[in-house]
Formats: sequence, structure tokens, C-alpha cells
Amino acid sequence: MKSLVDCIHCYLKQAVSCMEMIKVPDEKKIEVLYNLMDFIKTLEPSASPAYNSSLVLLKTYEFINNPDPYYEAKKSSNKLALELYPKVKEKVQTAADTLYEALKVSVAGNVIDLGIQRSFDIDKELEHAFDFGFWIDDYPLLKEKIEKAKDVIIVGDNAGEIVFDKILVEILNEMGKNVYYIVKSGPVLNDATREDAKEVSMEKIANVVESGAALLGVPKDFVSEQVKNLISTADVIISKGQANFETVDDFEDVQANVFYLLKIKCEYLAKKLKFKQGSLVLINGEKLKERKQKYLVM
Repeated sequence: MKSLVDCIHCYLKQAVSCMEMIKVPDEKKIEVLYNLMDFIKTLEPSASPAYNSSLVLLKTYEFINNPDPYYEAKKSSNKLALELYPKVKEKVQTAADTLYEALKVSVAGNVIDLGIQRSFDIDKELEHAFDFGFWIDDYPLLKEKIEKAKDVIIVGDNAGEIVFDKILVEILNEMGKNVYYIVKSGPVLNDATREDAKEVSMEKIANVVESGAALLGVPKDFVSEQVKNLISTADVIISKGQANFETVDDFEDVQANVFYLLKIKCEYLAKKLKFKQGSLVLINGEKLKERKQKYLVM
């Protein structure tokens, strides 16, 4: 997905969020932002928002001399989610359709996004997910494909959120599925890394695979050959969050097997694609492609 004009201010907003995480003084923030404005001029407009955001973030890390400003926030998110895990898991296990409820839990965890919105109410988000479900809901197709599948890929997103993904993985394990869970190879925003996977014991229930890059999403030109092969050959790919929403579509030949699972947070993208702002979405890749062709002028 190509960047939109509206993405530019978000690059800077993410940089501010990053600096506020470690309490950078205002004078330094202004200096960094002015330098970033010059850097943003060098970005390729045809690149995805996720890729350009990654470059701006990594440049910000250079300017503030901190390779992982979200480190403590990620730890806190994991701790909070682990505290909620037992009661959420019990609610899923007692549901009539455990897979469907696990998907709701997984997408509810997508609210833990410290890039733009630094505060969140995970209890409220879980309640909303359980009560209202998905605004776009391709669950019947996903369930059909999962029942026939051997391997399921989950392209992970944030720390904290990874705990709620665990519940989904556990349900898939009970269905006899072999699950691969993709994390980042290095820190970028509050995205989950192998360290987070170990912290929440994801490695005990899934094949945890690093993306091969410390970049938002899974940009096809920069991830490892292993990840390219996994996504290209998997029976089912569940893509979590917006950055993956913006990059998994690079794998054009497998969109029939891709299901995007996210909360619609970007108001500009929502307007472009006629999504309901703030809604929870479970949409098949082929249907998303049709939606883009209909509404999104690139």
C-alpha cells in the first residue's frame, strides 16, 4: 500500500510519542522534529506508510540516542495483559465457538498501540469485542480455511497484544494446527520481538519466527527468505494490526489465504476505504483487494 499525503503528520506524531516515552525535553524535541522534517523530504512517496514510518522512527532513535525507547512500556503492556489472561482465557473456553471468541480477544488486544495513542482501556476494548464483534466479518470463510489447514501463520503486532494472541494460538493448537508466530527482529515502536515472545511463553505453543528486520509490518523486500516462504506457502495467514495491513498485501499471490485482523485507527484510511472509524475488522485479502480497487486511488 502506498503512502498517503495524510501519513506525513503521523510520522511526526509517532516521533513525538516516541520522545515522550522517555521524557525528552521540549527543546530537544523541537530540534529533532526540525531535523526529521528534512529527512521526511527524502522518503519515497510510493513506499508503504509502515515502511516510511519505520525509517522516521529509526532516525528518531538515532537523534535521541536510544535504540528502544518503548522498552519499559512494552514490559508494562505484557504485565497488564498477563494479569488479564486467566479470566479472558476462561471466557473464551466457555464460549459456544471458542475460535470466534479467541479472534475477538486477539483483535481487542490491537488497542495496545503506543505509537499514536499512548493511553488505552483494554478492559473496555475486550468488552466491546465480546459484545459487538466485527464490523466486517469474514469469519465463516476463515473458519472453513482453518478447518482444512495444516499450518497457520499469525503475523504478530504489539507487545501486550501478543498475550491475547496466545489465546488464539492455544485454540488453534487444540484444533491440531501447526502455528507460526512472526515477531520483529529488533525494536521498533512497541512491536513484539522474540524477547516479548519469551516473556509471555509464546515460544512454548508456537513456532516463533523473527521477521528478519526491525521494521513495522513485513515489507516483502526486507524480510527474511524464511518469512517470505512461510507467507507464500501457508494455508492461512492471519495478519494483525495496521502496519501488517499495509505490507502483507505485497504478497499478492496469497491474498485468498490472508485474513486481516485489526481495529481501524487511521481516520484517513478509513475514509478512503469506506471503513467505519474505530471498528473491529476481520476481512479476507481478496475482498480487501476489491475494496481498494473500488475506493482507493493510489
